[in-house]
Amino acid sequence: MSVKYGVFLARMQPVHNAHLFLVNKALEENDKVFIMLGSENKVDMLRNPYDIALREQMLRECFDEEQNEKITIATLPDWSMESDTESAKIWGRYFYYNVVSRIGQKCFSIYYSDDPAILDSWFADTEVQQYITYRNFERNNLFEGLSATKIRQAFTDNDVDYIRRYCPLSVLSRFDYLSSYYKDVTEHPREDFSME
Repeated sequence: MSVKYGVFLARMQPVHNAHLFLVNKALEENDKVFIMLGSENKVDMLRNPYDIALREQMLRECFDEEQNEKITIATLPDWSMESDTESAKIWGRYFYYNVVSRIGQKCFSIYYSDDPAILDSWFADTEVQQYITYRNFERNNLFEGLSATKIRQAFTDNDVDYIRRYCPLSVLSRFDYLSSYYKDVTEHPREDFSME
């Protein structure tokens, strides 16, 4: 008998309450939750400032022991730049087969909060579409369109109240470090890249 899996893909730069809303929905509706932390190979960039180990640690701290037993976290390197929409279906297969190889089954529900057309650009008219159920939640209805971009701007603005309102304690407790680190990155950001 297959396990009911909820899958969530995000960079979590850093984790915020809209991410946690989706993970908690997946926890409520599934036997297990598989979180794929993206952009494993990118750090010190404007959209990807924080390294993968820190992002995973901040995420794990958001859940109690029982929840963490249901959650598997894996990482996935980017193989293209975010602006590369030409290869969306290739990306979709790359993501799908990375998930399947880790959870050991073909079927899962994907929890998503961006435009559902993005999921279609990854999976529609492919051999994998039949195995994926979409659980889409409108980002603009979640926490006033909350995004990691807004969180990073709050770090730039030293707006600790915004972080307190929209981020878990694992981020708030690191405010000084995360803010200082991000400001350093904005002064000398690394360039985005595609794998050769």
